[in-house]
Amino acid sequence: MNQTETNKRNTSQGNESGIKIYFGDILKGIMKLWWVCVLLAALIGGGMFADAYSSYSPVYTSSALFTVYTERSAAISSISVYSFYYDASTAAQLSKTFPYILKSNLLQDAVCEDLDIEFLPVSLSASSVQGSNMFTLKATGADPQMTYDVLVSVIENYPSVAKYAVGNIQFDMITSPQVPESPSNSSDYTDKAISGAFIGFVIGLVFIMLYAIFRKTIKTKNDIKTELNCEVLGTVPAITFKKHTKQFDKSLLFTNEKVGSMFPESFRVIRNVLINSMSENDKIIMVTGTAPGEGKTTVSVNIALALADYGKKVLLVDADLRHASTGELLGINYDELDYSVTKENYRIAESEKYGISLLNLIRPEDSPKNITTEELKAIFNEIRSEYDCVIVDTPPCGLISDTLYIAHASDAVLYVIRQDAVSIPRIRSGIDSLISTEIRFLGCILNGTASGLSGYGYGNYGYGYGYGYGYGYGYGYGYGYGYGEDKKKKRRGFAKKSGKQKSKQIPVTFEEKVETISEEKAKTEETSEKEPENKENTVEETAESNETENKEK
Repeated sequence: MNQTETNKRNTSQGNESGIKIYFGDILKGIMKLWWVCVLLAALIGGGMFADAYSSYSPVYTSSALFTVYTERSAAISSISVYSFYYDASTAAQLSKTFPYILKSNLLQDAVCEDLDIEFLPVSLSASSVQGSNMFTLKATGADPQMTYDVLVSVIENYPSVAKYAVGNIQFDMITSPQVPESPSNSSDYTDKAISGAFIGFVIGLVFIMLYAIFRKTIKTKNDIKTELNCEVLGTVPAITFKKHTKQFDKSLLFTNEKVGSMFPESFRVIRNVLINSMSENDKIIMVTGTAPGEGKTTVSVNIALALADYGKKVLLVDADLRHASTGELLGINYDELDYSVTKENYRIAESEKYGISLLNLIRPEDSPKNITTEELKAIFNEIRSEYDCVIVDTPPCGLISDTLYIAHASDAVLYVIRQDAVSIPRIRSGIDSLISTEIRFLGCILNGTASGLSGYGYGNYGYGYGYGYGYGYGYGYGYGYGYGEDKKKKRRGFAKKSGKQKSKQIPVTFEEKVETISEEKAKTEETSEKEPENKENTVEETAESNETENKEK
């Protein structure tokens, strides 16, 4: 395949991907902002209903049907064809001349005098049935009785006035007028309300489409590279816990089997890429993000657990003094721990359950809720030689200045970006503020991705339980790599893909080289593991798979 065909194929794939993203944006926007459509439908529909209801005025109509005869038709009554012709012509002429006759003072004065009124409160009209000598008079007004009375008076006075225009005429009444009992104009405020609701709903959809299309957020790994010019260390899938009658562990932890295979495997990939990206001097790794709720605590804790699972001696530091959450995620109360090291401004405890050490910063009650760069440098210098890696969970850099103080005392930074959660300009501002401290920027982690086009990652994922939705563009550099390097329990769910599927992979990148190294190690350590036929990212199905495997063993 030549270069031109390759470029065309890449362009076509890019366009298809862009279309999917836009459809995903719209669907996600509808799921998130459906209430806008409902609100606009209610407001506009209710407004049009109220306007139609307040402006509605009932109108009553009374009519009478006649046959018309003239003196000429009576004179030639022996020839019925001509007689009918003259009568039909007379009826047609009456309907045409009626508006002029009605405007004449002669008829109006006669009717007003007959009813003892000053003016006619109704509108009158006349029409003839085409091809016949039938003639209809109609009166329309707001008062049913007055409408009837006016029509009766017109019937009595009209022939005497019309004879000046069409000669002597005679009316034979076929249908006599009646006092109308119900309005002739139906109340259309219900139809108006339905039309208004439809218009409001359409306006809401247009608003959501514009919102979805022009909302500038990070949605894919490619966005991080093109919009932020940063490397992507990996992506973390969103985890959705289905409702279940039984209570089970819902913590988003690398060690929790209930979250399925994709979640811990994504952190194995990130761990392997991180190890190969770090230099000898990169020991103090801070993890931050732009805004709360992006999952920086979840990422920092699970990276620490993944490194410990690899055999590294890891220290986890909770440097978010305003919203300490690592203990909550791990299910640990820092006040109840047995600390092996206690200093003036920090203390360290060992967690046998997770195989990591925990550093808890201590601030006097009368001191500000922040820590200086000098204090942090002193602490990190004391512990640097004792651990292979120190993971520092920090506050969002887009809100407070504490993160910049921590950045001056750290060696490198990982930046967590929640999919479609924060605007690109805010993310750029946060990254620029970190780069200004001259800290080594290792790259970004895209958090909260999920399959489907219905949305991407809203909720409280990263603070306790993770509920999110997201784009399904995979979660980084594939899954199934790095499991052979784990020193602890291994599971079937992390087996590598078959060779037939690997032949469809894209050209090798730096990150995939790292995965290949992990895969080769996996081949030597585990050769009997197989991939499950189904890898659904739900808690119930993963639990059932594990129970079946235990029974087989």
